[in-house]
Order: sequence, then C-alpha cells, then structure tokens
Amino acid sequence: MIWSVVVSIIFFAGTALFLVRLVSEAGVTLPKKRALSFMTEDKFGAYSGEKVGVKECARVFLFALIFRVIVYALAWMAAAIFSDGASFSDYFAKWNLWDAPHYLEIAQNGYAQHVENGQHLFLVFFPLYPLLVRIVSSIARNYVASALITSTLCYCGGAAVMYKLVAEDYNKSIARTSVVLLSVSPFAFYFGGIMTESAFFLVTVAMFLAIRRHKWLTAGILGILASLTRSVGVLMVIPAAVEWISSEKPVTLVREKGVKELWKRFVKLLPVALTPIGTLIYLYINYKVEGNPFAFMKYQSEHWSMNLQFFPKTLTMLFERGFSPSESLTFRASLFLPALFCASFASLAVLFGARRLRSMYSAFMIVYFMFNVAASWPLSLTRYMSCMFPAFWLIAALTDKHKQFELPVAVMSAICFGIYLTGYITVHNIM
Repeated sequence: MIWSVVVSIIFFAGTALFLVRLVSEAGVTLPKKRALSFMTEDKFGAYSGEKVGVKECARVFLFALIFRVIVYALAWMAAAIFSDGASFSDYFAKWNLWDAPHYLEIAQNGYAQHVENGQHLFLVFFPLYPLLVRIVSSIARNYVASALITSTLCYCGGAAVMYKLVAEDYNKSIARTSVVLLSVSPFAFYFGGIMTESAFFLVTVAMFLAIRRHKWLTAGILGILASLTRSVGVLMVIPAAVEWISSEKPVTLVREKGVKELWKRFVKLLPVALTPIGTLIYLYINYKVEGNPFAFMKYQSEHWSMNLQFFPKTLTMLFERGFSPSESLTFRASLFLPALFCASFASLAVLFGARRLRSMYSAFMIVYFMFNVAASWPLSLTRYMSCMFPAFWLIAALTDKHKQFELPVAVMSAICFGIYLTGYITVHNIM
C-alpha cells in the first residue's frame, strides 16, 4: 500500500509539473513565484539538435539488424543449453508462445476462423501486425519466420527513425545512447518476438517525427496505423495536440492576433483527427465477426479478467503478490516484481521528464502510463512499458552529462536482458 502511494505521488507530481509547464507554453502569464519558476524551467531547451542524413539512418538500421541477428543466435544457444531440442525448427517454435500463436492464426486465417470454445476470443488482438505478417508470408512462405522477419524489420526501422528524431531534439551522442539503451533494456527482446511491440514502436516513433516537424497529415495517417496496432494508439492525438499548443501558444496568439488567426492555425492540426479511424476499423472488425463492435471488451473481461481500474490498485496488487511468501518465487521474479519495477521506473521518468523532455513526449508518457498500469491483470506490463521510449531518451540525456554512469547502466540492463531472454526462450512465465 505504501509503495503504491509513493509511486502515485511521484507520478502525479510529474503530471502537475507537466501541466504547469504546458499552461506556461500556451501563453498564460503565471505569477512570478519561485515555485512556479522552478516548475516551468525548461531544461530541454539547452539542446540545439543535429540533422541526420539518410546514410546515417541506414547505418543505424544496419546496426539494429546485426544486433537482432546476434540476439537470435544467443537465444538459440540459451535454448540449446537450458531446454530440450536445439534444431532450428525447435528453436523457431520456442518463439511461438503465449500470444504469438493467436497473431499467427489471425494472420493465416483471419478473425472469423479463429474460434476457441465456440467463441472469437482473439478479437482482443489488433489487426495491423497480423496483416504485416500475412504480407511478408507471401514471400517467406512460413508464418513463424514471417513474423520474426516482420518484427525485426519494424524494430530496425523504428531504431533508425528514433535516432533521427532524438538527434534533432538533442544531439547525435544522446541519439546513439538512446538506441543502445532501448535495444538492451531488460524486455527489449519482445521487439524481435511475435508480438506487436516492434510495429507499435515503428509507427509511433514515426508519428512523433511527423508531429515534431508539424506535418499534420502524415501524423494523422501514421496515427491510423498506431490505433490499428494497439488500443493505446488512438491516444497519440494527445501528444499531437500538446505539440500544437506548445508551438502555437494559443493564448498569446488570441491576445495578439485574434480568434480568426487561432482558428486558421488550428485547422492545420485537424488531419490528426484521422487517428481514430484505425480504432473504428477495429470496431468494425468486431461488428463484422460478432455483430457487436465492442465484443472484444466482453472477452477481455470474461476470459482474461482484464478491465481498467485506478492504477494505484494495480500497483498495490503487484506489490502484494510480488512480495507474498505464498506466491511462487518463479511468478514473483518473472511477472510481478518486474512489472512493479517497470511501473515505478515509469513514474520516475514522468517526474524527471516533465522539465527535461519536449512537452509532447511527457504527455505521451503520462497517458501511456495511466492506460497500461490501469490494467486489472497486468500480465504484459513489462513488454508494454518497453514501448515507453521517451524514458530511454531521458536516461541517455542524463548519462550524457554524467558519462561515468553510461556504461554501468547499459551493462546492468544488458545482463537483465540476457536473463529474461533466456527465461522467455526456455518457455518460462515471462509474457
């Protein structure tokens, strides 16, 4: 209970800092109080940014590809040492576990044909990733291999786009460190697994780049893809709106140029409203299959015991089960304690990022945290939080100022990566 209260206080303190800063960026004149000056101090503005060319992005893509190949090789060695069966067919089968078979079934046969106990339970899975796997399978001719290729290419593309984005916001040094820290984070192996994380990473970071450059139509199209990948994707309209507020300063604009000018500039933002189209397509799939656009909600609740609740309740549950002597040590170490750590780390990122990140990134972390940690049965929280990538930019920016911590952080993270990858590939309860 105490841990839940502490983490919640940290999160809401970071949210308050963000909101005060956003009000200031909107053009509202705040009282000249020391506390407000501290809250609105922009430590992000100290960075000038650097331009990145296509060749440099290609090198990052190649680095990411080589890294993923090495990870697959190490995973094969772990599977050969710690479990039975080391042939390549056995090895590929080990990636096809937990949610993976359902994504492959949807890719191969569609939602309507994937029935369990007379129910379309797997309507809860969003369609973009299975669609990409199906497209790749027309070349690879094997669905498991196609899924691994899809995930790998999405991750590599996401790493290249993220490098470009972070370099433009900070510098190339921080961009390189961000890619490394994200790649070796404890649960980053999901980016190469048969899961949606890599696809969500690619389309979301690409949308951020479009928002950063105020290419609102491109952002809206990418928003459709984001909302076709994960339910939280539709919330990308919030970072877009925050970036528009920060850049256009609507209060100042009305004061100096009037409401007509405000409306004129607001119209440019409207293409971002295309984002929910992805969600509407997903709801239509539910309707087409079951006659109910919200059928997925029933299955989430009844089959997976998954509902949304006030996130401190989830934190309390994670703490109690993570430290409960009656809970098996395996479940505590593989599920509950890592999820509790990820949620706690994310709340600290929200607090420290409120004055050190571009406001739209803080907005993303806030809504992303609230949505994912609010799950009543957060089995997949560790992999979901691996996509809270602005947190890695924040760590990279902090270690760039304190170089002595950069290597230890990367090494400790990589060790945890190896442990959890081994657990995953040997079919332990890491999901």
